[in-house]
Amino acid sequence: MNLADIASLASSVAVLVSLLFLAVQVRQSNRNQRSLMQQGRTTRNVDLLFRLADPTLSKLWARVSTSETLEDAEYYMLYGYMASVFWSYEDSFFQFRSGMLDPSSWASDLATLKRLLSNPAYRAVWTAVRSAIGDEYRSFLDGLVVEARQNPPPPNLAHILKRYITEEREALQRSQNVRP
Repeated sequence: MNLADIASLASSVAVLVSLLFLAVQVRQSNRNQRSLMQQGRTTRNVDLLFRLADPTLSKLWARVSTSETLEDAEYYMLYGYMASVFWSYEDSFFQFRSGMLDPSSWASDLATLKRLLSNPAYRAVWTAVRSAIGDEYRSFLDGLVVEARQNPPPPNLAHILKRYITEEREALQRSQNVRP
């Protein structure tokens, strides 16, 4: 083996090491990008839930849940909140389709969308907002709406939470009474 052969071999090894290093960097960059997408998804969902803590919106939601008639301004508030939910999930929909959102995260979003759309108020807002949504996501949600109409609306959240809190308090009381 002469010096030219050794130089050629060393050059080939260097190229191979560089390609391996590049592959590791691409993989890490992809992980980082997915992590940022997940973090953005979580931030959006927490923000939507946090907005329900606003007394005006939570009282409005309680009134919608009991089928009370709303004032015109309250319908706009309802529309604004629920439409933002649909746009938030549109982002997740396209992230999942492009492979940037984990399948288990999308499964969670899909279950949430199905639950939300079983509520007539969400379906009404969807009907109002759907013309402003792109074809692919609109068709997808239209399919979920057809499916959701077959399911009963979710129970009133306040009633569910009251029941669960009562059950947990009773379980705590039973566990304290059982201790020696």
